[in-house]
Amino acid sequence: MRPDGTPIKTLLWRTITPAILVLAVALGALVYNRLYDTILDGFSRKLITTSALTGALIDPADHDFLIRAAQVRAPAEAVEEMPQYRRNVEPMRRIRRELGLTYLYSQVLGGLKDVVYVLDSTEGEEHSLIGSEDELTPETRAGLRRTTTDGTIYVSPIEFQEQWGLLKTAAAPIRGQDGRIVATAGADVNISVIEVATQNALFASALIGVASLAASAMVTFLIVRWVALPIEGLKADALRIAAGDRSPPARIAGPREVSRLREALEDLATHLIELMRRSWSDTLALDRARNASRLEAALPPAAPVTLVADGAVRIVWTPKDDGLEARLEHRAMSLLAARIAADPSLAAAWRDLAAPAHGDLQELAA
Repeated sequence: MRPDGTPIKTLLWRTITPAILVLAVALGALVYNRLYDTILDGFSRKLITTSALTGALIDPADHDFLIRAAQVRAPAEAVEEMPQYRRNVEPMRRIRRELGLTYLYSQVLGGLKDVVYVLDSTEGEEHSLIGSEDELTPETRAGLRRTTTDGTIYVSPIEFQEQWGLLKTAAAPIRGQDGRIVATAGADVNISVIEVATQNALFASALIGVASLAASAMVTFLIVRWVALPIEGLKADALRIAAGDRSPPARIAGPREVSRLREALEDLATHLIELMRRSWSDTLALDRARNASRLEAALPPAAPVTLVADGAVRIVWTPKDDGLEARLEHRAMSLLAARIAADPSLAAAWRDLAAPAHGDLQELAA
């Protein structure tokens, strides 16, 4: 026996489920990338604003004095206790704490390495004393040179610095008393801070993916109920009608196309019922006509029948025409006459039966 094939519900689930999974993964990845870009853009804006604000808040005269102290390698601890250092670094420390930055400082290009640190808001073991020198990546070094030359704010990508790890940096110009750019204000954020925000974004994208999966599964379930079940019902009705049951299909809620198909199937069932009735009537009429034709051919022509039985009972029958009914009547009357003629008791019974109805008349004409 030929297999019935895959049920439409299974086919719908097999078709839509992979699409749902691909859509959920793509949506989650898109959300994550957008959130990640938004997070990085937010950190970039924060670093740009902070470095620019820090460069504007630093007193030019104090900073020029501190630059000269750093260049002549004055005692760092003593210089950092001076008012010129304290009144500029305290606001920077508050800014760093309030904004959750990793480092906030000022630096000058030059020295034995790449830069010389002047002000540093970091406290503890990671604090860079005034006059400390550091090496930078080539990209950051080129960016600081552009800031010193053009006055544009430099923003670095996330890059690894040997001493400080993975950082994202922004640098804004600091002007001296004469108005020239003499240093840069740097603001750094560590990758760990970005990773925390990124993990939150990943969690949010995962939740969005799960929610989209749940919503898509619900939509698929509704599609299966709204489309597959009516179609399976129509399939069962079509098989039932094809098997000989001509009753119309059941009314089941479904899409417009399924309703139209059900109406067409109902019209087909009605048409089949009418054809069956018409065919049955035609068959009966044909059989009746065939039988009548055979009877007419088998029966002799109708002729008058006259019988005198026992000298007392006469049966006279005259046909009206030579049709089938007349021939049948002729056949019946002939058999009746022969029967009565052969049996005197029947002739007597016939005489007694006819006498009350006709008095002395002993002749029955049919």
